[in-house]
Amino acid sequence: MAGRTAPGPAPAPTAAPARSRSARAASLDALLPALPKIDLHLHLDGALRVATIAELARERRVPLPTYDPQRLRHYVQVGPRCRSVAEFLATFRYFYPVLADAAALERVAYELCEDQSRAGVIYFEARYAPVLLAHARFRPAETVRAVLRGLEAGGRDFGVAWGLILCCYRGAPPASSTATVRLAAAARDRGVVGIDLAGDERRHSAAPHQRAFDLARRLGVPATLHAGESAPPAGVRDALDLQHARRIGHGVHLEEDPDLAARVRDRRVPLEMCMTSNLQTRVVRRAADHPFGRFLRAGFCVTLNADDPGVSGITLIDEWRRAARTFDLSLAELRTVALNGAEAAFAPAAVRRALARRIADGFARVAAGTKKGKTV
Repeated sequence: MAGRTAPGPAPAPTAAPARSRSARAASLDALLPALPKIDLHLHLDGALRVATIAELARERRVPLPTYDPQRLRHYVQVGPRCRSVAEFLATFRYFYPVLADAAALERVAYELCEDQSRAGVIYFEARYAPVLLAHARFRPAETVRAVLRGLEAGGRDFGVAWGLILCCYRGAPPASSTATVRLAAAARDRGVVGIDLAGDERRHSAAPHQRAFDLARRLGVPATLHAGESAPPAGVRDALDLQHARRIGHGVHLEEDPDLAARVRDRRVPLEMCMTSNLQTRVVRRAADHPFGRFLRAGFCVTLNADDPGVSGITLIDEWRRAARTFDLSLAELRTVALNGAEAAFAPAAVRRALARRIADGFARVAAGTKKGKTV
């Protein structure tokens, strides 16, 4: 791919009058809850309800700064003063102590299904790192079984489809990553669909975990990696060439390597993009600086995801609204984002086709319900 230049955004149409843009945004705002959505980058332990954190902590006598949910929100959700990925991740110190047993994990997995269903999500892939939740009396395999029980019950009760991704963790011993891959392979028939490598990519290279990703490839376990989020795009290249990644988590800095960007676009490597968390961690300074809109209009397989909705204080509706308002997206462009999610899912081919049909039908119904001649 040497000599390729980065695919730029599609030629910008003549700007519509501000009043037209405002009307279009208002129209889309009203439609967003009903649109079928897919979330492929969703951290289970970053999606807890604040009230649930308080209740679990009180029941388990876990000390918190406060047990009042409204006050606790200031500790477990990030605000405008968040300055980095590390500061964002620091909120998790309040979550892990309350997720130290099977009942807690089963509950939060179940509640996640309900929350996703309320946001119009028809399929999601939740992820978490067993190595971060396990301890001497709660083994990694037990954490997986508990999460799967919660997802199975929640998926059934709230009518939402799901998959589970097990995260290897950059700062953990490499042997734990190999064990995580084996756990994922053993639970493929129960809903585990892939593995991930999470953690601070600026401080921890993926290289020590190479053996785990080689094993995943041999066992047929799909991989996605957090890469190009807070570090240069070299991590994206390594994820594709060395760690056998089928998808890339974030990939915000991909534009800095034009040849690599062209390769990702041409091979339709899915990008799991998360605008809100990238703004909160200062990976990008302004919403308009985020590459999501440019990538979408240049033909990349971009998806839009909530990342850590409990930490960010959002749902996927809010994430879509931010993107739609920032880039003046049309209903057709949002349909493309949703269809990209169906294409990129680690689910079996038959499930992906069914999701694409549901998305096409859902968007058609919403479009038909709008007033004739209305531009959305």
